[in-house]
Amino acid sequence: MLYHFLLRIARADRGRFLSFAALAACSAAALAQSATDAIAEDAATADATTTTWTTIAAEKESFSVSGTQTVRYGANASWITKSVTGSGQCTNTFFGGDPAYGIRKQCQVAGTTETTPPAAQVCTPPVTAASTSGVAPSVGTGTAASCTESALRAAIASHPVVTFNCGATAATIRIAKTIELPTDRNIVIDGGNKVTLDGGATTRIFSAVRANYRTNANTITLQHITLANGKATGTQYVAPDPSNPSCAYGWADGQGGAILVRDVKLRVIDTTFRSNAAATPGPDVGGGAIYAMGSLDVTVVGSTFTGNSGSNSGAVGLLQTNGRFYNSVFQNNVANGTGQNFKGGAATGCPGVGHVDQGGAGGNGGAIGIDGKDDTDVVVCGSSFIGNKANELAGALGRTSNVTARRTTIDRSLFQANTAKSAGAIFVLNSKPLDILATTFSNNVAKGAGAAHLYGSRLNVVNTTFSGNQATAGVGGALMLSASDATGVIRNATFTGNKSTAGLGYFAAAIAGTLNFPVYNTVFANNLTNDGGSPMQCWFTPGTGANDMQWPRNHVVGTAPDTACIGGIVFADPQLGALAANGGPTPTARPSSTSPLRGAGRNCPATDQRGNARNTAQCTIGAVE
Repeated sequence: MLYHFLLRIARADRGRFLSFAALAACSAAALAQSATDAIAEDAATADATTTTWTTIAAEKESFSVSGTQTVRYGANASWITKSVTGSGQCTNTFFGGDPAYGIRKQCQVAGTTETTPPAAQVCTPPVTAASTSGVAPSVGTGTAASCTESALRAAIASHPVVTFNCGATAATIRIAKTIELPTDRNIVIDGGNKVTLDGGATTRIFSAVRANYRTNANTITLQHITLANGKATGTQYVAPDPSNPSCAYGWADGQGGAILVRDVKLRVIDTTFRSNAAATPGPDVGGGAIYAMGSLDVTVVGSTFTGNSGSNSGAVGLLQTNGRFYNSVFQNNVANGTGQNFKGGAATGCPGVGHVDQGGAGGNGGAIGIDGKDDTDVVVCGSSFIGNKANELAGALGRTSNVTARRTTIDRSLFQANTAKSAGAIFVLNSKPLDILATTFSNNVAKGAGAAHLYGSRLNVVNTTFSGNQATAGVGGALMLSASDATGVIRNATFTGNKSTAGLGYFAAAIAGTLNFPVYNTVFANNLTNDGGSPMQCWFTPGTGANDMQWPRNHVVGTAPDTACIGGIVFADPQLGALAANGGPTPTARPSSTSPLRGAGRNCPATDQRGNARNTAQCTIGAVE
């Protein structure tokens, strides 16, 4: 993913400048602890886990595992369990007994799976699952043993709709070699919520690649199925340059741990992607679960992505591809490359991985990364991003629109406890408009731009809450704004309890950067720093707007008056409650019955963040009535 930016930040009261890249470092341990603390603050997000077993070998076959893992040998309800390092044999001798005499046995490896429930049906999706009623099963004859990789390959080669008959219980099909899907016709693969396709942490599960780019309207539909433990292995590696550590290095290929597509549409409906991995490191490689390039559309509906990883875009990577994400959950995905991806500067003269003068080796977009100039709209609606991580930029979602500005819409979604070095939840470049509607950013953590860095975009932020986000070694506890379009607006937003914690020289706990567009009906409450001289909540020059409120009046360190976020803002205690489930799809901070916010807003949106009706002429300041 290409996230090219350069930002310099002023410390006006000291007359010096700091580059964004040179903000004081904090230790990885401290960042991890901050994320842990943030997650602990909301016990409601704690995940249950369950042990799952994936078949890795049949009786008398050899197998291998990564590191040391728990493997069981047997059948039905009779098993012998053993800790195995490296490799082993699926035999009575290796496991020291026969757990199921006279029965064909197998070996399975243990894994831990989060049981996070899928997001609710918040938004009306643009597509629904294909009907498979009346379609005769093409894989399996009624038993788990009959559902094999070869049967699946044959069905895909000959059927437009693939369904399964693997018996009454859930079945796992081990995929030993990537299955090529057709790109010259439509195909539907429906697992009936009983089938898992498992790459065994060695194999990409599906691939569908055409030579063309953004020309093909044929569609692959995956629905009611699980894709787990897929792995894409790179073949084109560029070694680091010892004479210039800034030079790009890593893999130039190895995208799409579960599925790789090019120039074919992809629809993913009620599907789970678990523990898939793309190659790492590398400046452009990514898409732990899905990677699509040059495709007209990728649409994800009601699906769950947990524990996927890649150098960039831990769950989904899109290059020159439109993306739509509805009612889906992205949790604990990781972009584990390092150094970002940049051109020029310290990388001048480098051979690069994708092009000359290229630096960095990834680490952007913990859950989703989107890059390109030919794609158009991106929509995220009714989706949750929880506990994702990027080693560099955009803990949950990153989008770069190259050359021409594009529309990005984030609607009724939750970004919670995501972490990155910069932009704890989202980074968006060159999006016009950038609509952020009825969404909550809570407890996201980064060195700078705790929740989001919005660069060169035209903002339309309405009915949105920023709560408890944190910059640990930089500015912008919640938002960092750079080169914003002056025609943007923030209306009826709530900034509460955000922090910039590093101390002297680290400030703007709510919004860092010039507010060159108006802010209306917005509350800034208890966004705190440990710097007593620079602006505590916002920037050095107040923005314009009306009917806004700010508290406290003075810094909490040194007690000097804080700079007003908006010219003429009212300083008063807004009496906001803690972030909680107050109705609607996302958590909010509700004002008390005696709050001065009530009735103080004017020219209001028709509904609040929860979807409750408002008096448009006179409403409560902030996101919630």
